[in-house]
Amino acid sequence: MTDIATPEVVLAAHRWPSNAELIEACAQLQYLRSDWITLDPTYGRGIWWKRWRPNTLVIHNRLDDGVDFRDLPYPANTFQAIVFDPPFVSAGGRKTTGIPEYFDRFGMADAPSTPAGVQLMIDDGLDEMGRVLRPGGMLLVKCQDYISSGKFWPGTHFTLSHALGLGFDIVDRLEHIGSPRPQPTRTRKDGRPVRQVHSRRNLSTLFVLRGPATPTAIGPASELGDTIPEVPLG
Repeated sequence: MTDIATPEVVLAAHRWPSNAELIEACAQLQYLRSDWITLDPTYGRGIWWKRWRPNTLVIHNRLDDGVDFRDLPYPANTFQAIVFDPPFVSAGGRKTTGIPEYFDRFGMADAPSTPAGVQLMIDDGLDEMGRVLRPGGMLLVKCQDYISSGKFWPGTHFTLSHALGLGFDIVDRLEHIGSPRPQPTRTRKDGRPVRQVHSRRNLSTLFVLRGPATPTAIGPASELGDTIPEVPLG
């Protein structure tokens, strides 16, 4: 599963069938390598690793093991690569959205309902990724711009700005084009349809970042030692 097929040109914006093909493209570009100790603190159902995975992959899913990506049980400067897919869209006050159910599948039922709250959670996660990433290591983080309460929320801007403030350098930006989620038909009291006022979001963004060359001083080191569980291939 760690082998890469005959290389094809990797486009910056592409309709990859799933995150698995996106990760495979990142491995083709050498943003991930099979011999790197890699962390996925938001493993979920493991879809990212269905087509390619490194020899040593450390996974966590808060729903299964209680590990929060904002407080990882590892010493500083442990991993050579991290793939971070946090909840990046707020549910807001809408009752028709499936976002809370999605969060719950990943043990994040208590995720904030506001864009600012979700962004703070992402930023705290970036702080922790910076702590456990080795100097010069690679961080891949997914995020998205979206509409919340009728206003545009530039999630990619805030996420990248925070990462750059931590000393990360941006290496690449991949746009994962998809299909927008179904939306309920909305009508006014007089029966007229509600006019669309924003473009529908049909893409998410994967930032490829390189960590600072010097060890980070963010947060305390874990007291659990340096034992790293391995996930077998297959």
